[in-house]
Amino acid sequence: MKRTLIAIALFALAISIISCAPAPRPVSTAAPVPVPPPAAEGARQVTGNTDASTSKTAAPSAERMIVYTVRLSLEVQDADRASSDIAAIASQFKGYVAGSNLTRDAKGRMRGTLTLRIPAESLDAAQKQIEAVGLKVLSRNRDSRDVTDQYADLGAQLKNLEATEAELRKLLETVRERTGKAEDILAVYTRLTEIRTKIEQIKGQMNVLEKTSALATMTVDLTPREEVQVLEPETWVPNRTAAQALRALVQALQAIIDLAIWLVLFVLPVLIVLLLPFVLLALILRAIIKRRGKKIAPSA
Repeated sequence: MKRTLIAIALFALAISIISCAPAPRPVSTAAPVPVPPPAAEGARQVTGNTDASTSKTAAPSAERMIVYTVRLSLEVQDADRASSDIAAIASQFKGYVAGSNLTRDAKGRMRGTLTLRIPAESLDAAQKQIEAVGLKVLSRNRDSRDVTDQYADLGAQLKNLEATEAELRKLLETVRERTGKAEDILAVYTRLTEIRTKIEQIKGQMNVLEKTSALATMTVDLTPREEVQVLEPETWVPNRTAAQALRALVQALQAIIDLAIWLVLFVLPVLIVLLLPFVLLALILRAIIKRRGKKIAPSA
């Protein structure tokens, strides 16, 4: 019995080491979901009449998984109407509006951003029609990211984990039949649950890559057109000049009256308070001088 348990433990340890090992790159038989790049990237369509050498050369490029991202900035007359037209174009190419953010600025004009998801094979045609909605293309930015290797690595990891899961299920049945101990069954079941969780995570990542490569992301910034105001040359208007002169006269009179009020109510009292001690001192000195003058006069 001890030898059996030791053999089971070694077998489980070997499976754990295999599942944790780095996944090898798959061969060409495990090809990912093909998504042809748009025509703007220069990819050629392979027809059934081409020879064998041309088919072998074009096959790898047709199997690449490319994630396309486009950023457009358009000048439009009416952002609200333009957003409706762009949404209709996306729907025409079996795409949809993933996000919309429109706000009204200080001048009362709508501006904002639209986020679109459009099938990659229709990206070029949809982009041309969307650019035609605007009065002018202010900026254009296009980016592509190849995720083929990432998708292939995830597929190889998934294959190894599914093989490990199958072996663990067989091991779980063996442990139940031979030992039936709860701790042995729990150990295998715990490891089986961990493997199943990793499988679901990898499937989720592969699903995201499939969707993002199948549907390109396009962000469209809508900027309202700036209205140009034509300034007419000023003409001489006597009435306006007279009104300006009267307004200046009234302002000057107001300033003079205000100055007089300040002099009477503020400056004059302050001067009185400041000069009063000097006036009193001068009066006292004058009185002293007069007394001395009177005393000196009789003695003479």
